[in-house]
Amino acid sequence: MHTDAPPLIIGGGLAGLTAALSLAERDLQPLLLEAKPRLGGRIAGAETVTLDGPGGPWHFPAEHGIHALWGQYHNLRMLLRRLGLRETLVPARHEDWVHGEAGRVLRAEAGSAVRRSLFPAPLHYIALLFRPRFLAMMTPFDFLGLPRVTGSLYLALAYDPLCEPTPLGERTVAELFAAWPPRMSAFISALMRSGLAARPEEVPLSGFLAFLRFYTLLRRDAWAFSYLPDEIESALLSPLTNAIRDAGGTLRTNACVTRLERSAEQWEVYWQDEAGNQQSTRTPHVVLALDAPAAKALLTGSPTTASAAQQLTFPQGLETGVVRLWFSRVPSAGAESGICSGNLSIDNFFWLHHFQRGAAAWHRATGGSVVEAHIYGPPEVLAQPDATLLAQAITDLQRIHPELRGSLIHQTIQRNDPSHTRFGAGFDERHLGVTSPWPGLCCCGDWLRYPHPALFLERACVTGLAAANSVLAAHRIPAWPILPATPPEAPARMLEHGLRGVRRWAARRKAS
Repeated sequence: MHTDAPPLIIGGGLAGLTAALSLAERDLQPLLLEAKPRLGGRIAGAETVTLDGPGGPWHFPAEHGIHALWGQYHNLRMLLRRLGLRETLVPARHEDWVHGEAGRVLRAEAGSAVRRSLFPAPLHYIALLFRPRFLAMMTPFDFLGLPRVTGSLYLALAYDPLCEPTPLGERTVAELFAAWPPRMSAFISALMRSGLAARPEEVPLSGFLAFLRFYTLLRRDAWAFSYLPDEIESALLSPLTNAIRDAGGTLRTNACVTRLERSAEQWEVYWQDEAGNQQSTRTPHVVLALDAPAAKALLTGSPTTASAAQQLTFPQGLETGVVRLWFSRVPSAGAESGICSGNLSIDNFFWLHHFQRGAAAWHRATGGSVVEAHIYGPPEVLAQPDATLLAQAITDLQRIHPELRGSLIHQTIQRNDPSHTRFGAGFDERHLGVTSPWPGLCCCGDWLRYPHPALFLERACVTGLAAANSVLAAHRIPAWPILPATPPEAPARMLEHGLRGVRRWAARRKAS
């Protein structure tokens, strides 16, 4: 039995919940405080939409946005295995690239071509050149510019921004794309926006290279992904939060932490409960599991941490929009998901009846379809009224699938707070890490410095485990394993070794 006060976790997103489960299952009975009414952070559920119809009423719980579990999400899959959920995932089959330009919409299936390519990484994208519909989307300038595009992408083999310093500075992806041919630029931009939720001028080049390395360039199977089989609350959050409570953890919502103070080897955490009452909790160990904007506000606003926090670099949070549309019939063709480019306002889409049980049951009963589309900006787009964004999204989906015109039966739009990480890979001490400058306080979240190549959900899970392990080490309790990413395929590994050798040679020559 442990006699210290239980560790306190600030923030109930995936990182904080991972840390809470990992501490609770080691008998440390953590207390988790979440400021919002719902747990989950960027995987939280949202309001439920109810539709009447045959077999109804039908309920569609909304969420922050559909998430995929990618091939390299080993630690998140291990978490699902701990919860008994590993076998419920639905493998993705096909993903379209959809491009709108000059009144036309072009479409080609790209996802399966890449992950099932006969060519090993980093050559696996060559398989797209054997797809007639993909070739039809190219212009002569794209074929002429392929060597330049290939050389640019191989920058990701020369640098590992999450695990080593790089000379990339504040350069953005827009500088890289400026010399690219039009359709290749559109394709990779759409791929990047779907993953990083930002436009080229908003994305640091280091973050883009980290994205390429983790999600696609080093392995074919890195691009293989799966969906949760139902909405996020029942498919993940309820089993996860129930497991934490069953193991002795306490989860409180509507509990907003306002200040941190440290004295006598203890942290005093001040927070406000649902009724507006001021509370405080003393503990030797705090796990900070907030998104970057909230962490910055708390750390710079607390006297104990303000001085050091003001010297740190915190990534920007990005606002996102989520549109859902219900139609009385289904598209006649196309993949269950897709990425968008050109003059389309939506950035990606997911036909939920292909992989979510509730939506699939509604489809079988009514013959209808439901799609979720994400809008990642830019800011001037998201500044438009809801009615305008909805109208644009409806127009986009009906341009992609003209057969759906006249069949819209319901529509919703949800705006998410600017908490999505504008991902820039930070390796040096200016970036907050899992190990913080303050004793007894460790951090977790997808924006934190930690020597692992994971991004987003997997990074949240990895850093949640790492933060929990820091607390466990202080109690001399065995740590949880953190699984590494699968190594690159042999050709990618050899090319990476060669390019890094060139880098070292160039650096020595410059120094001399």
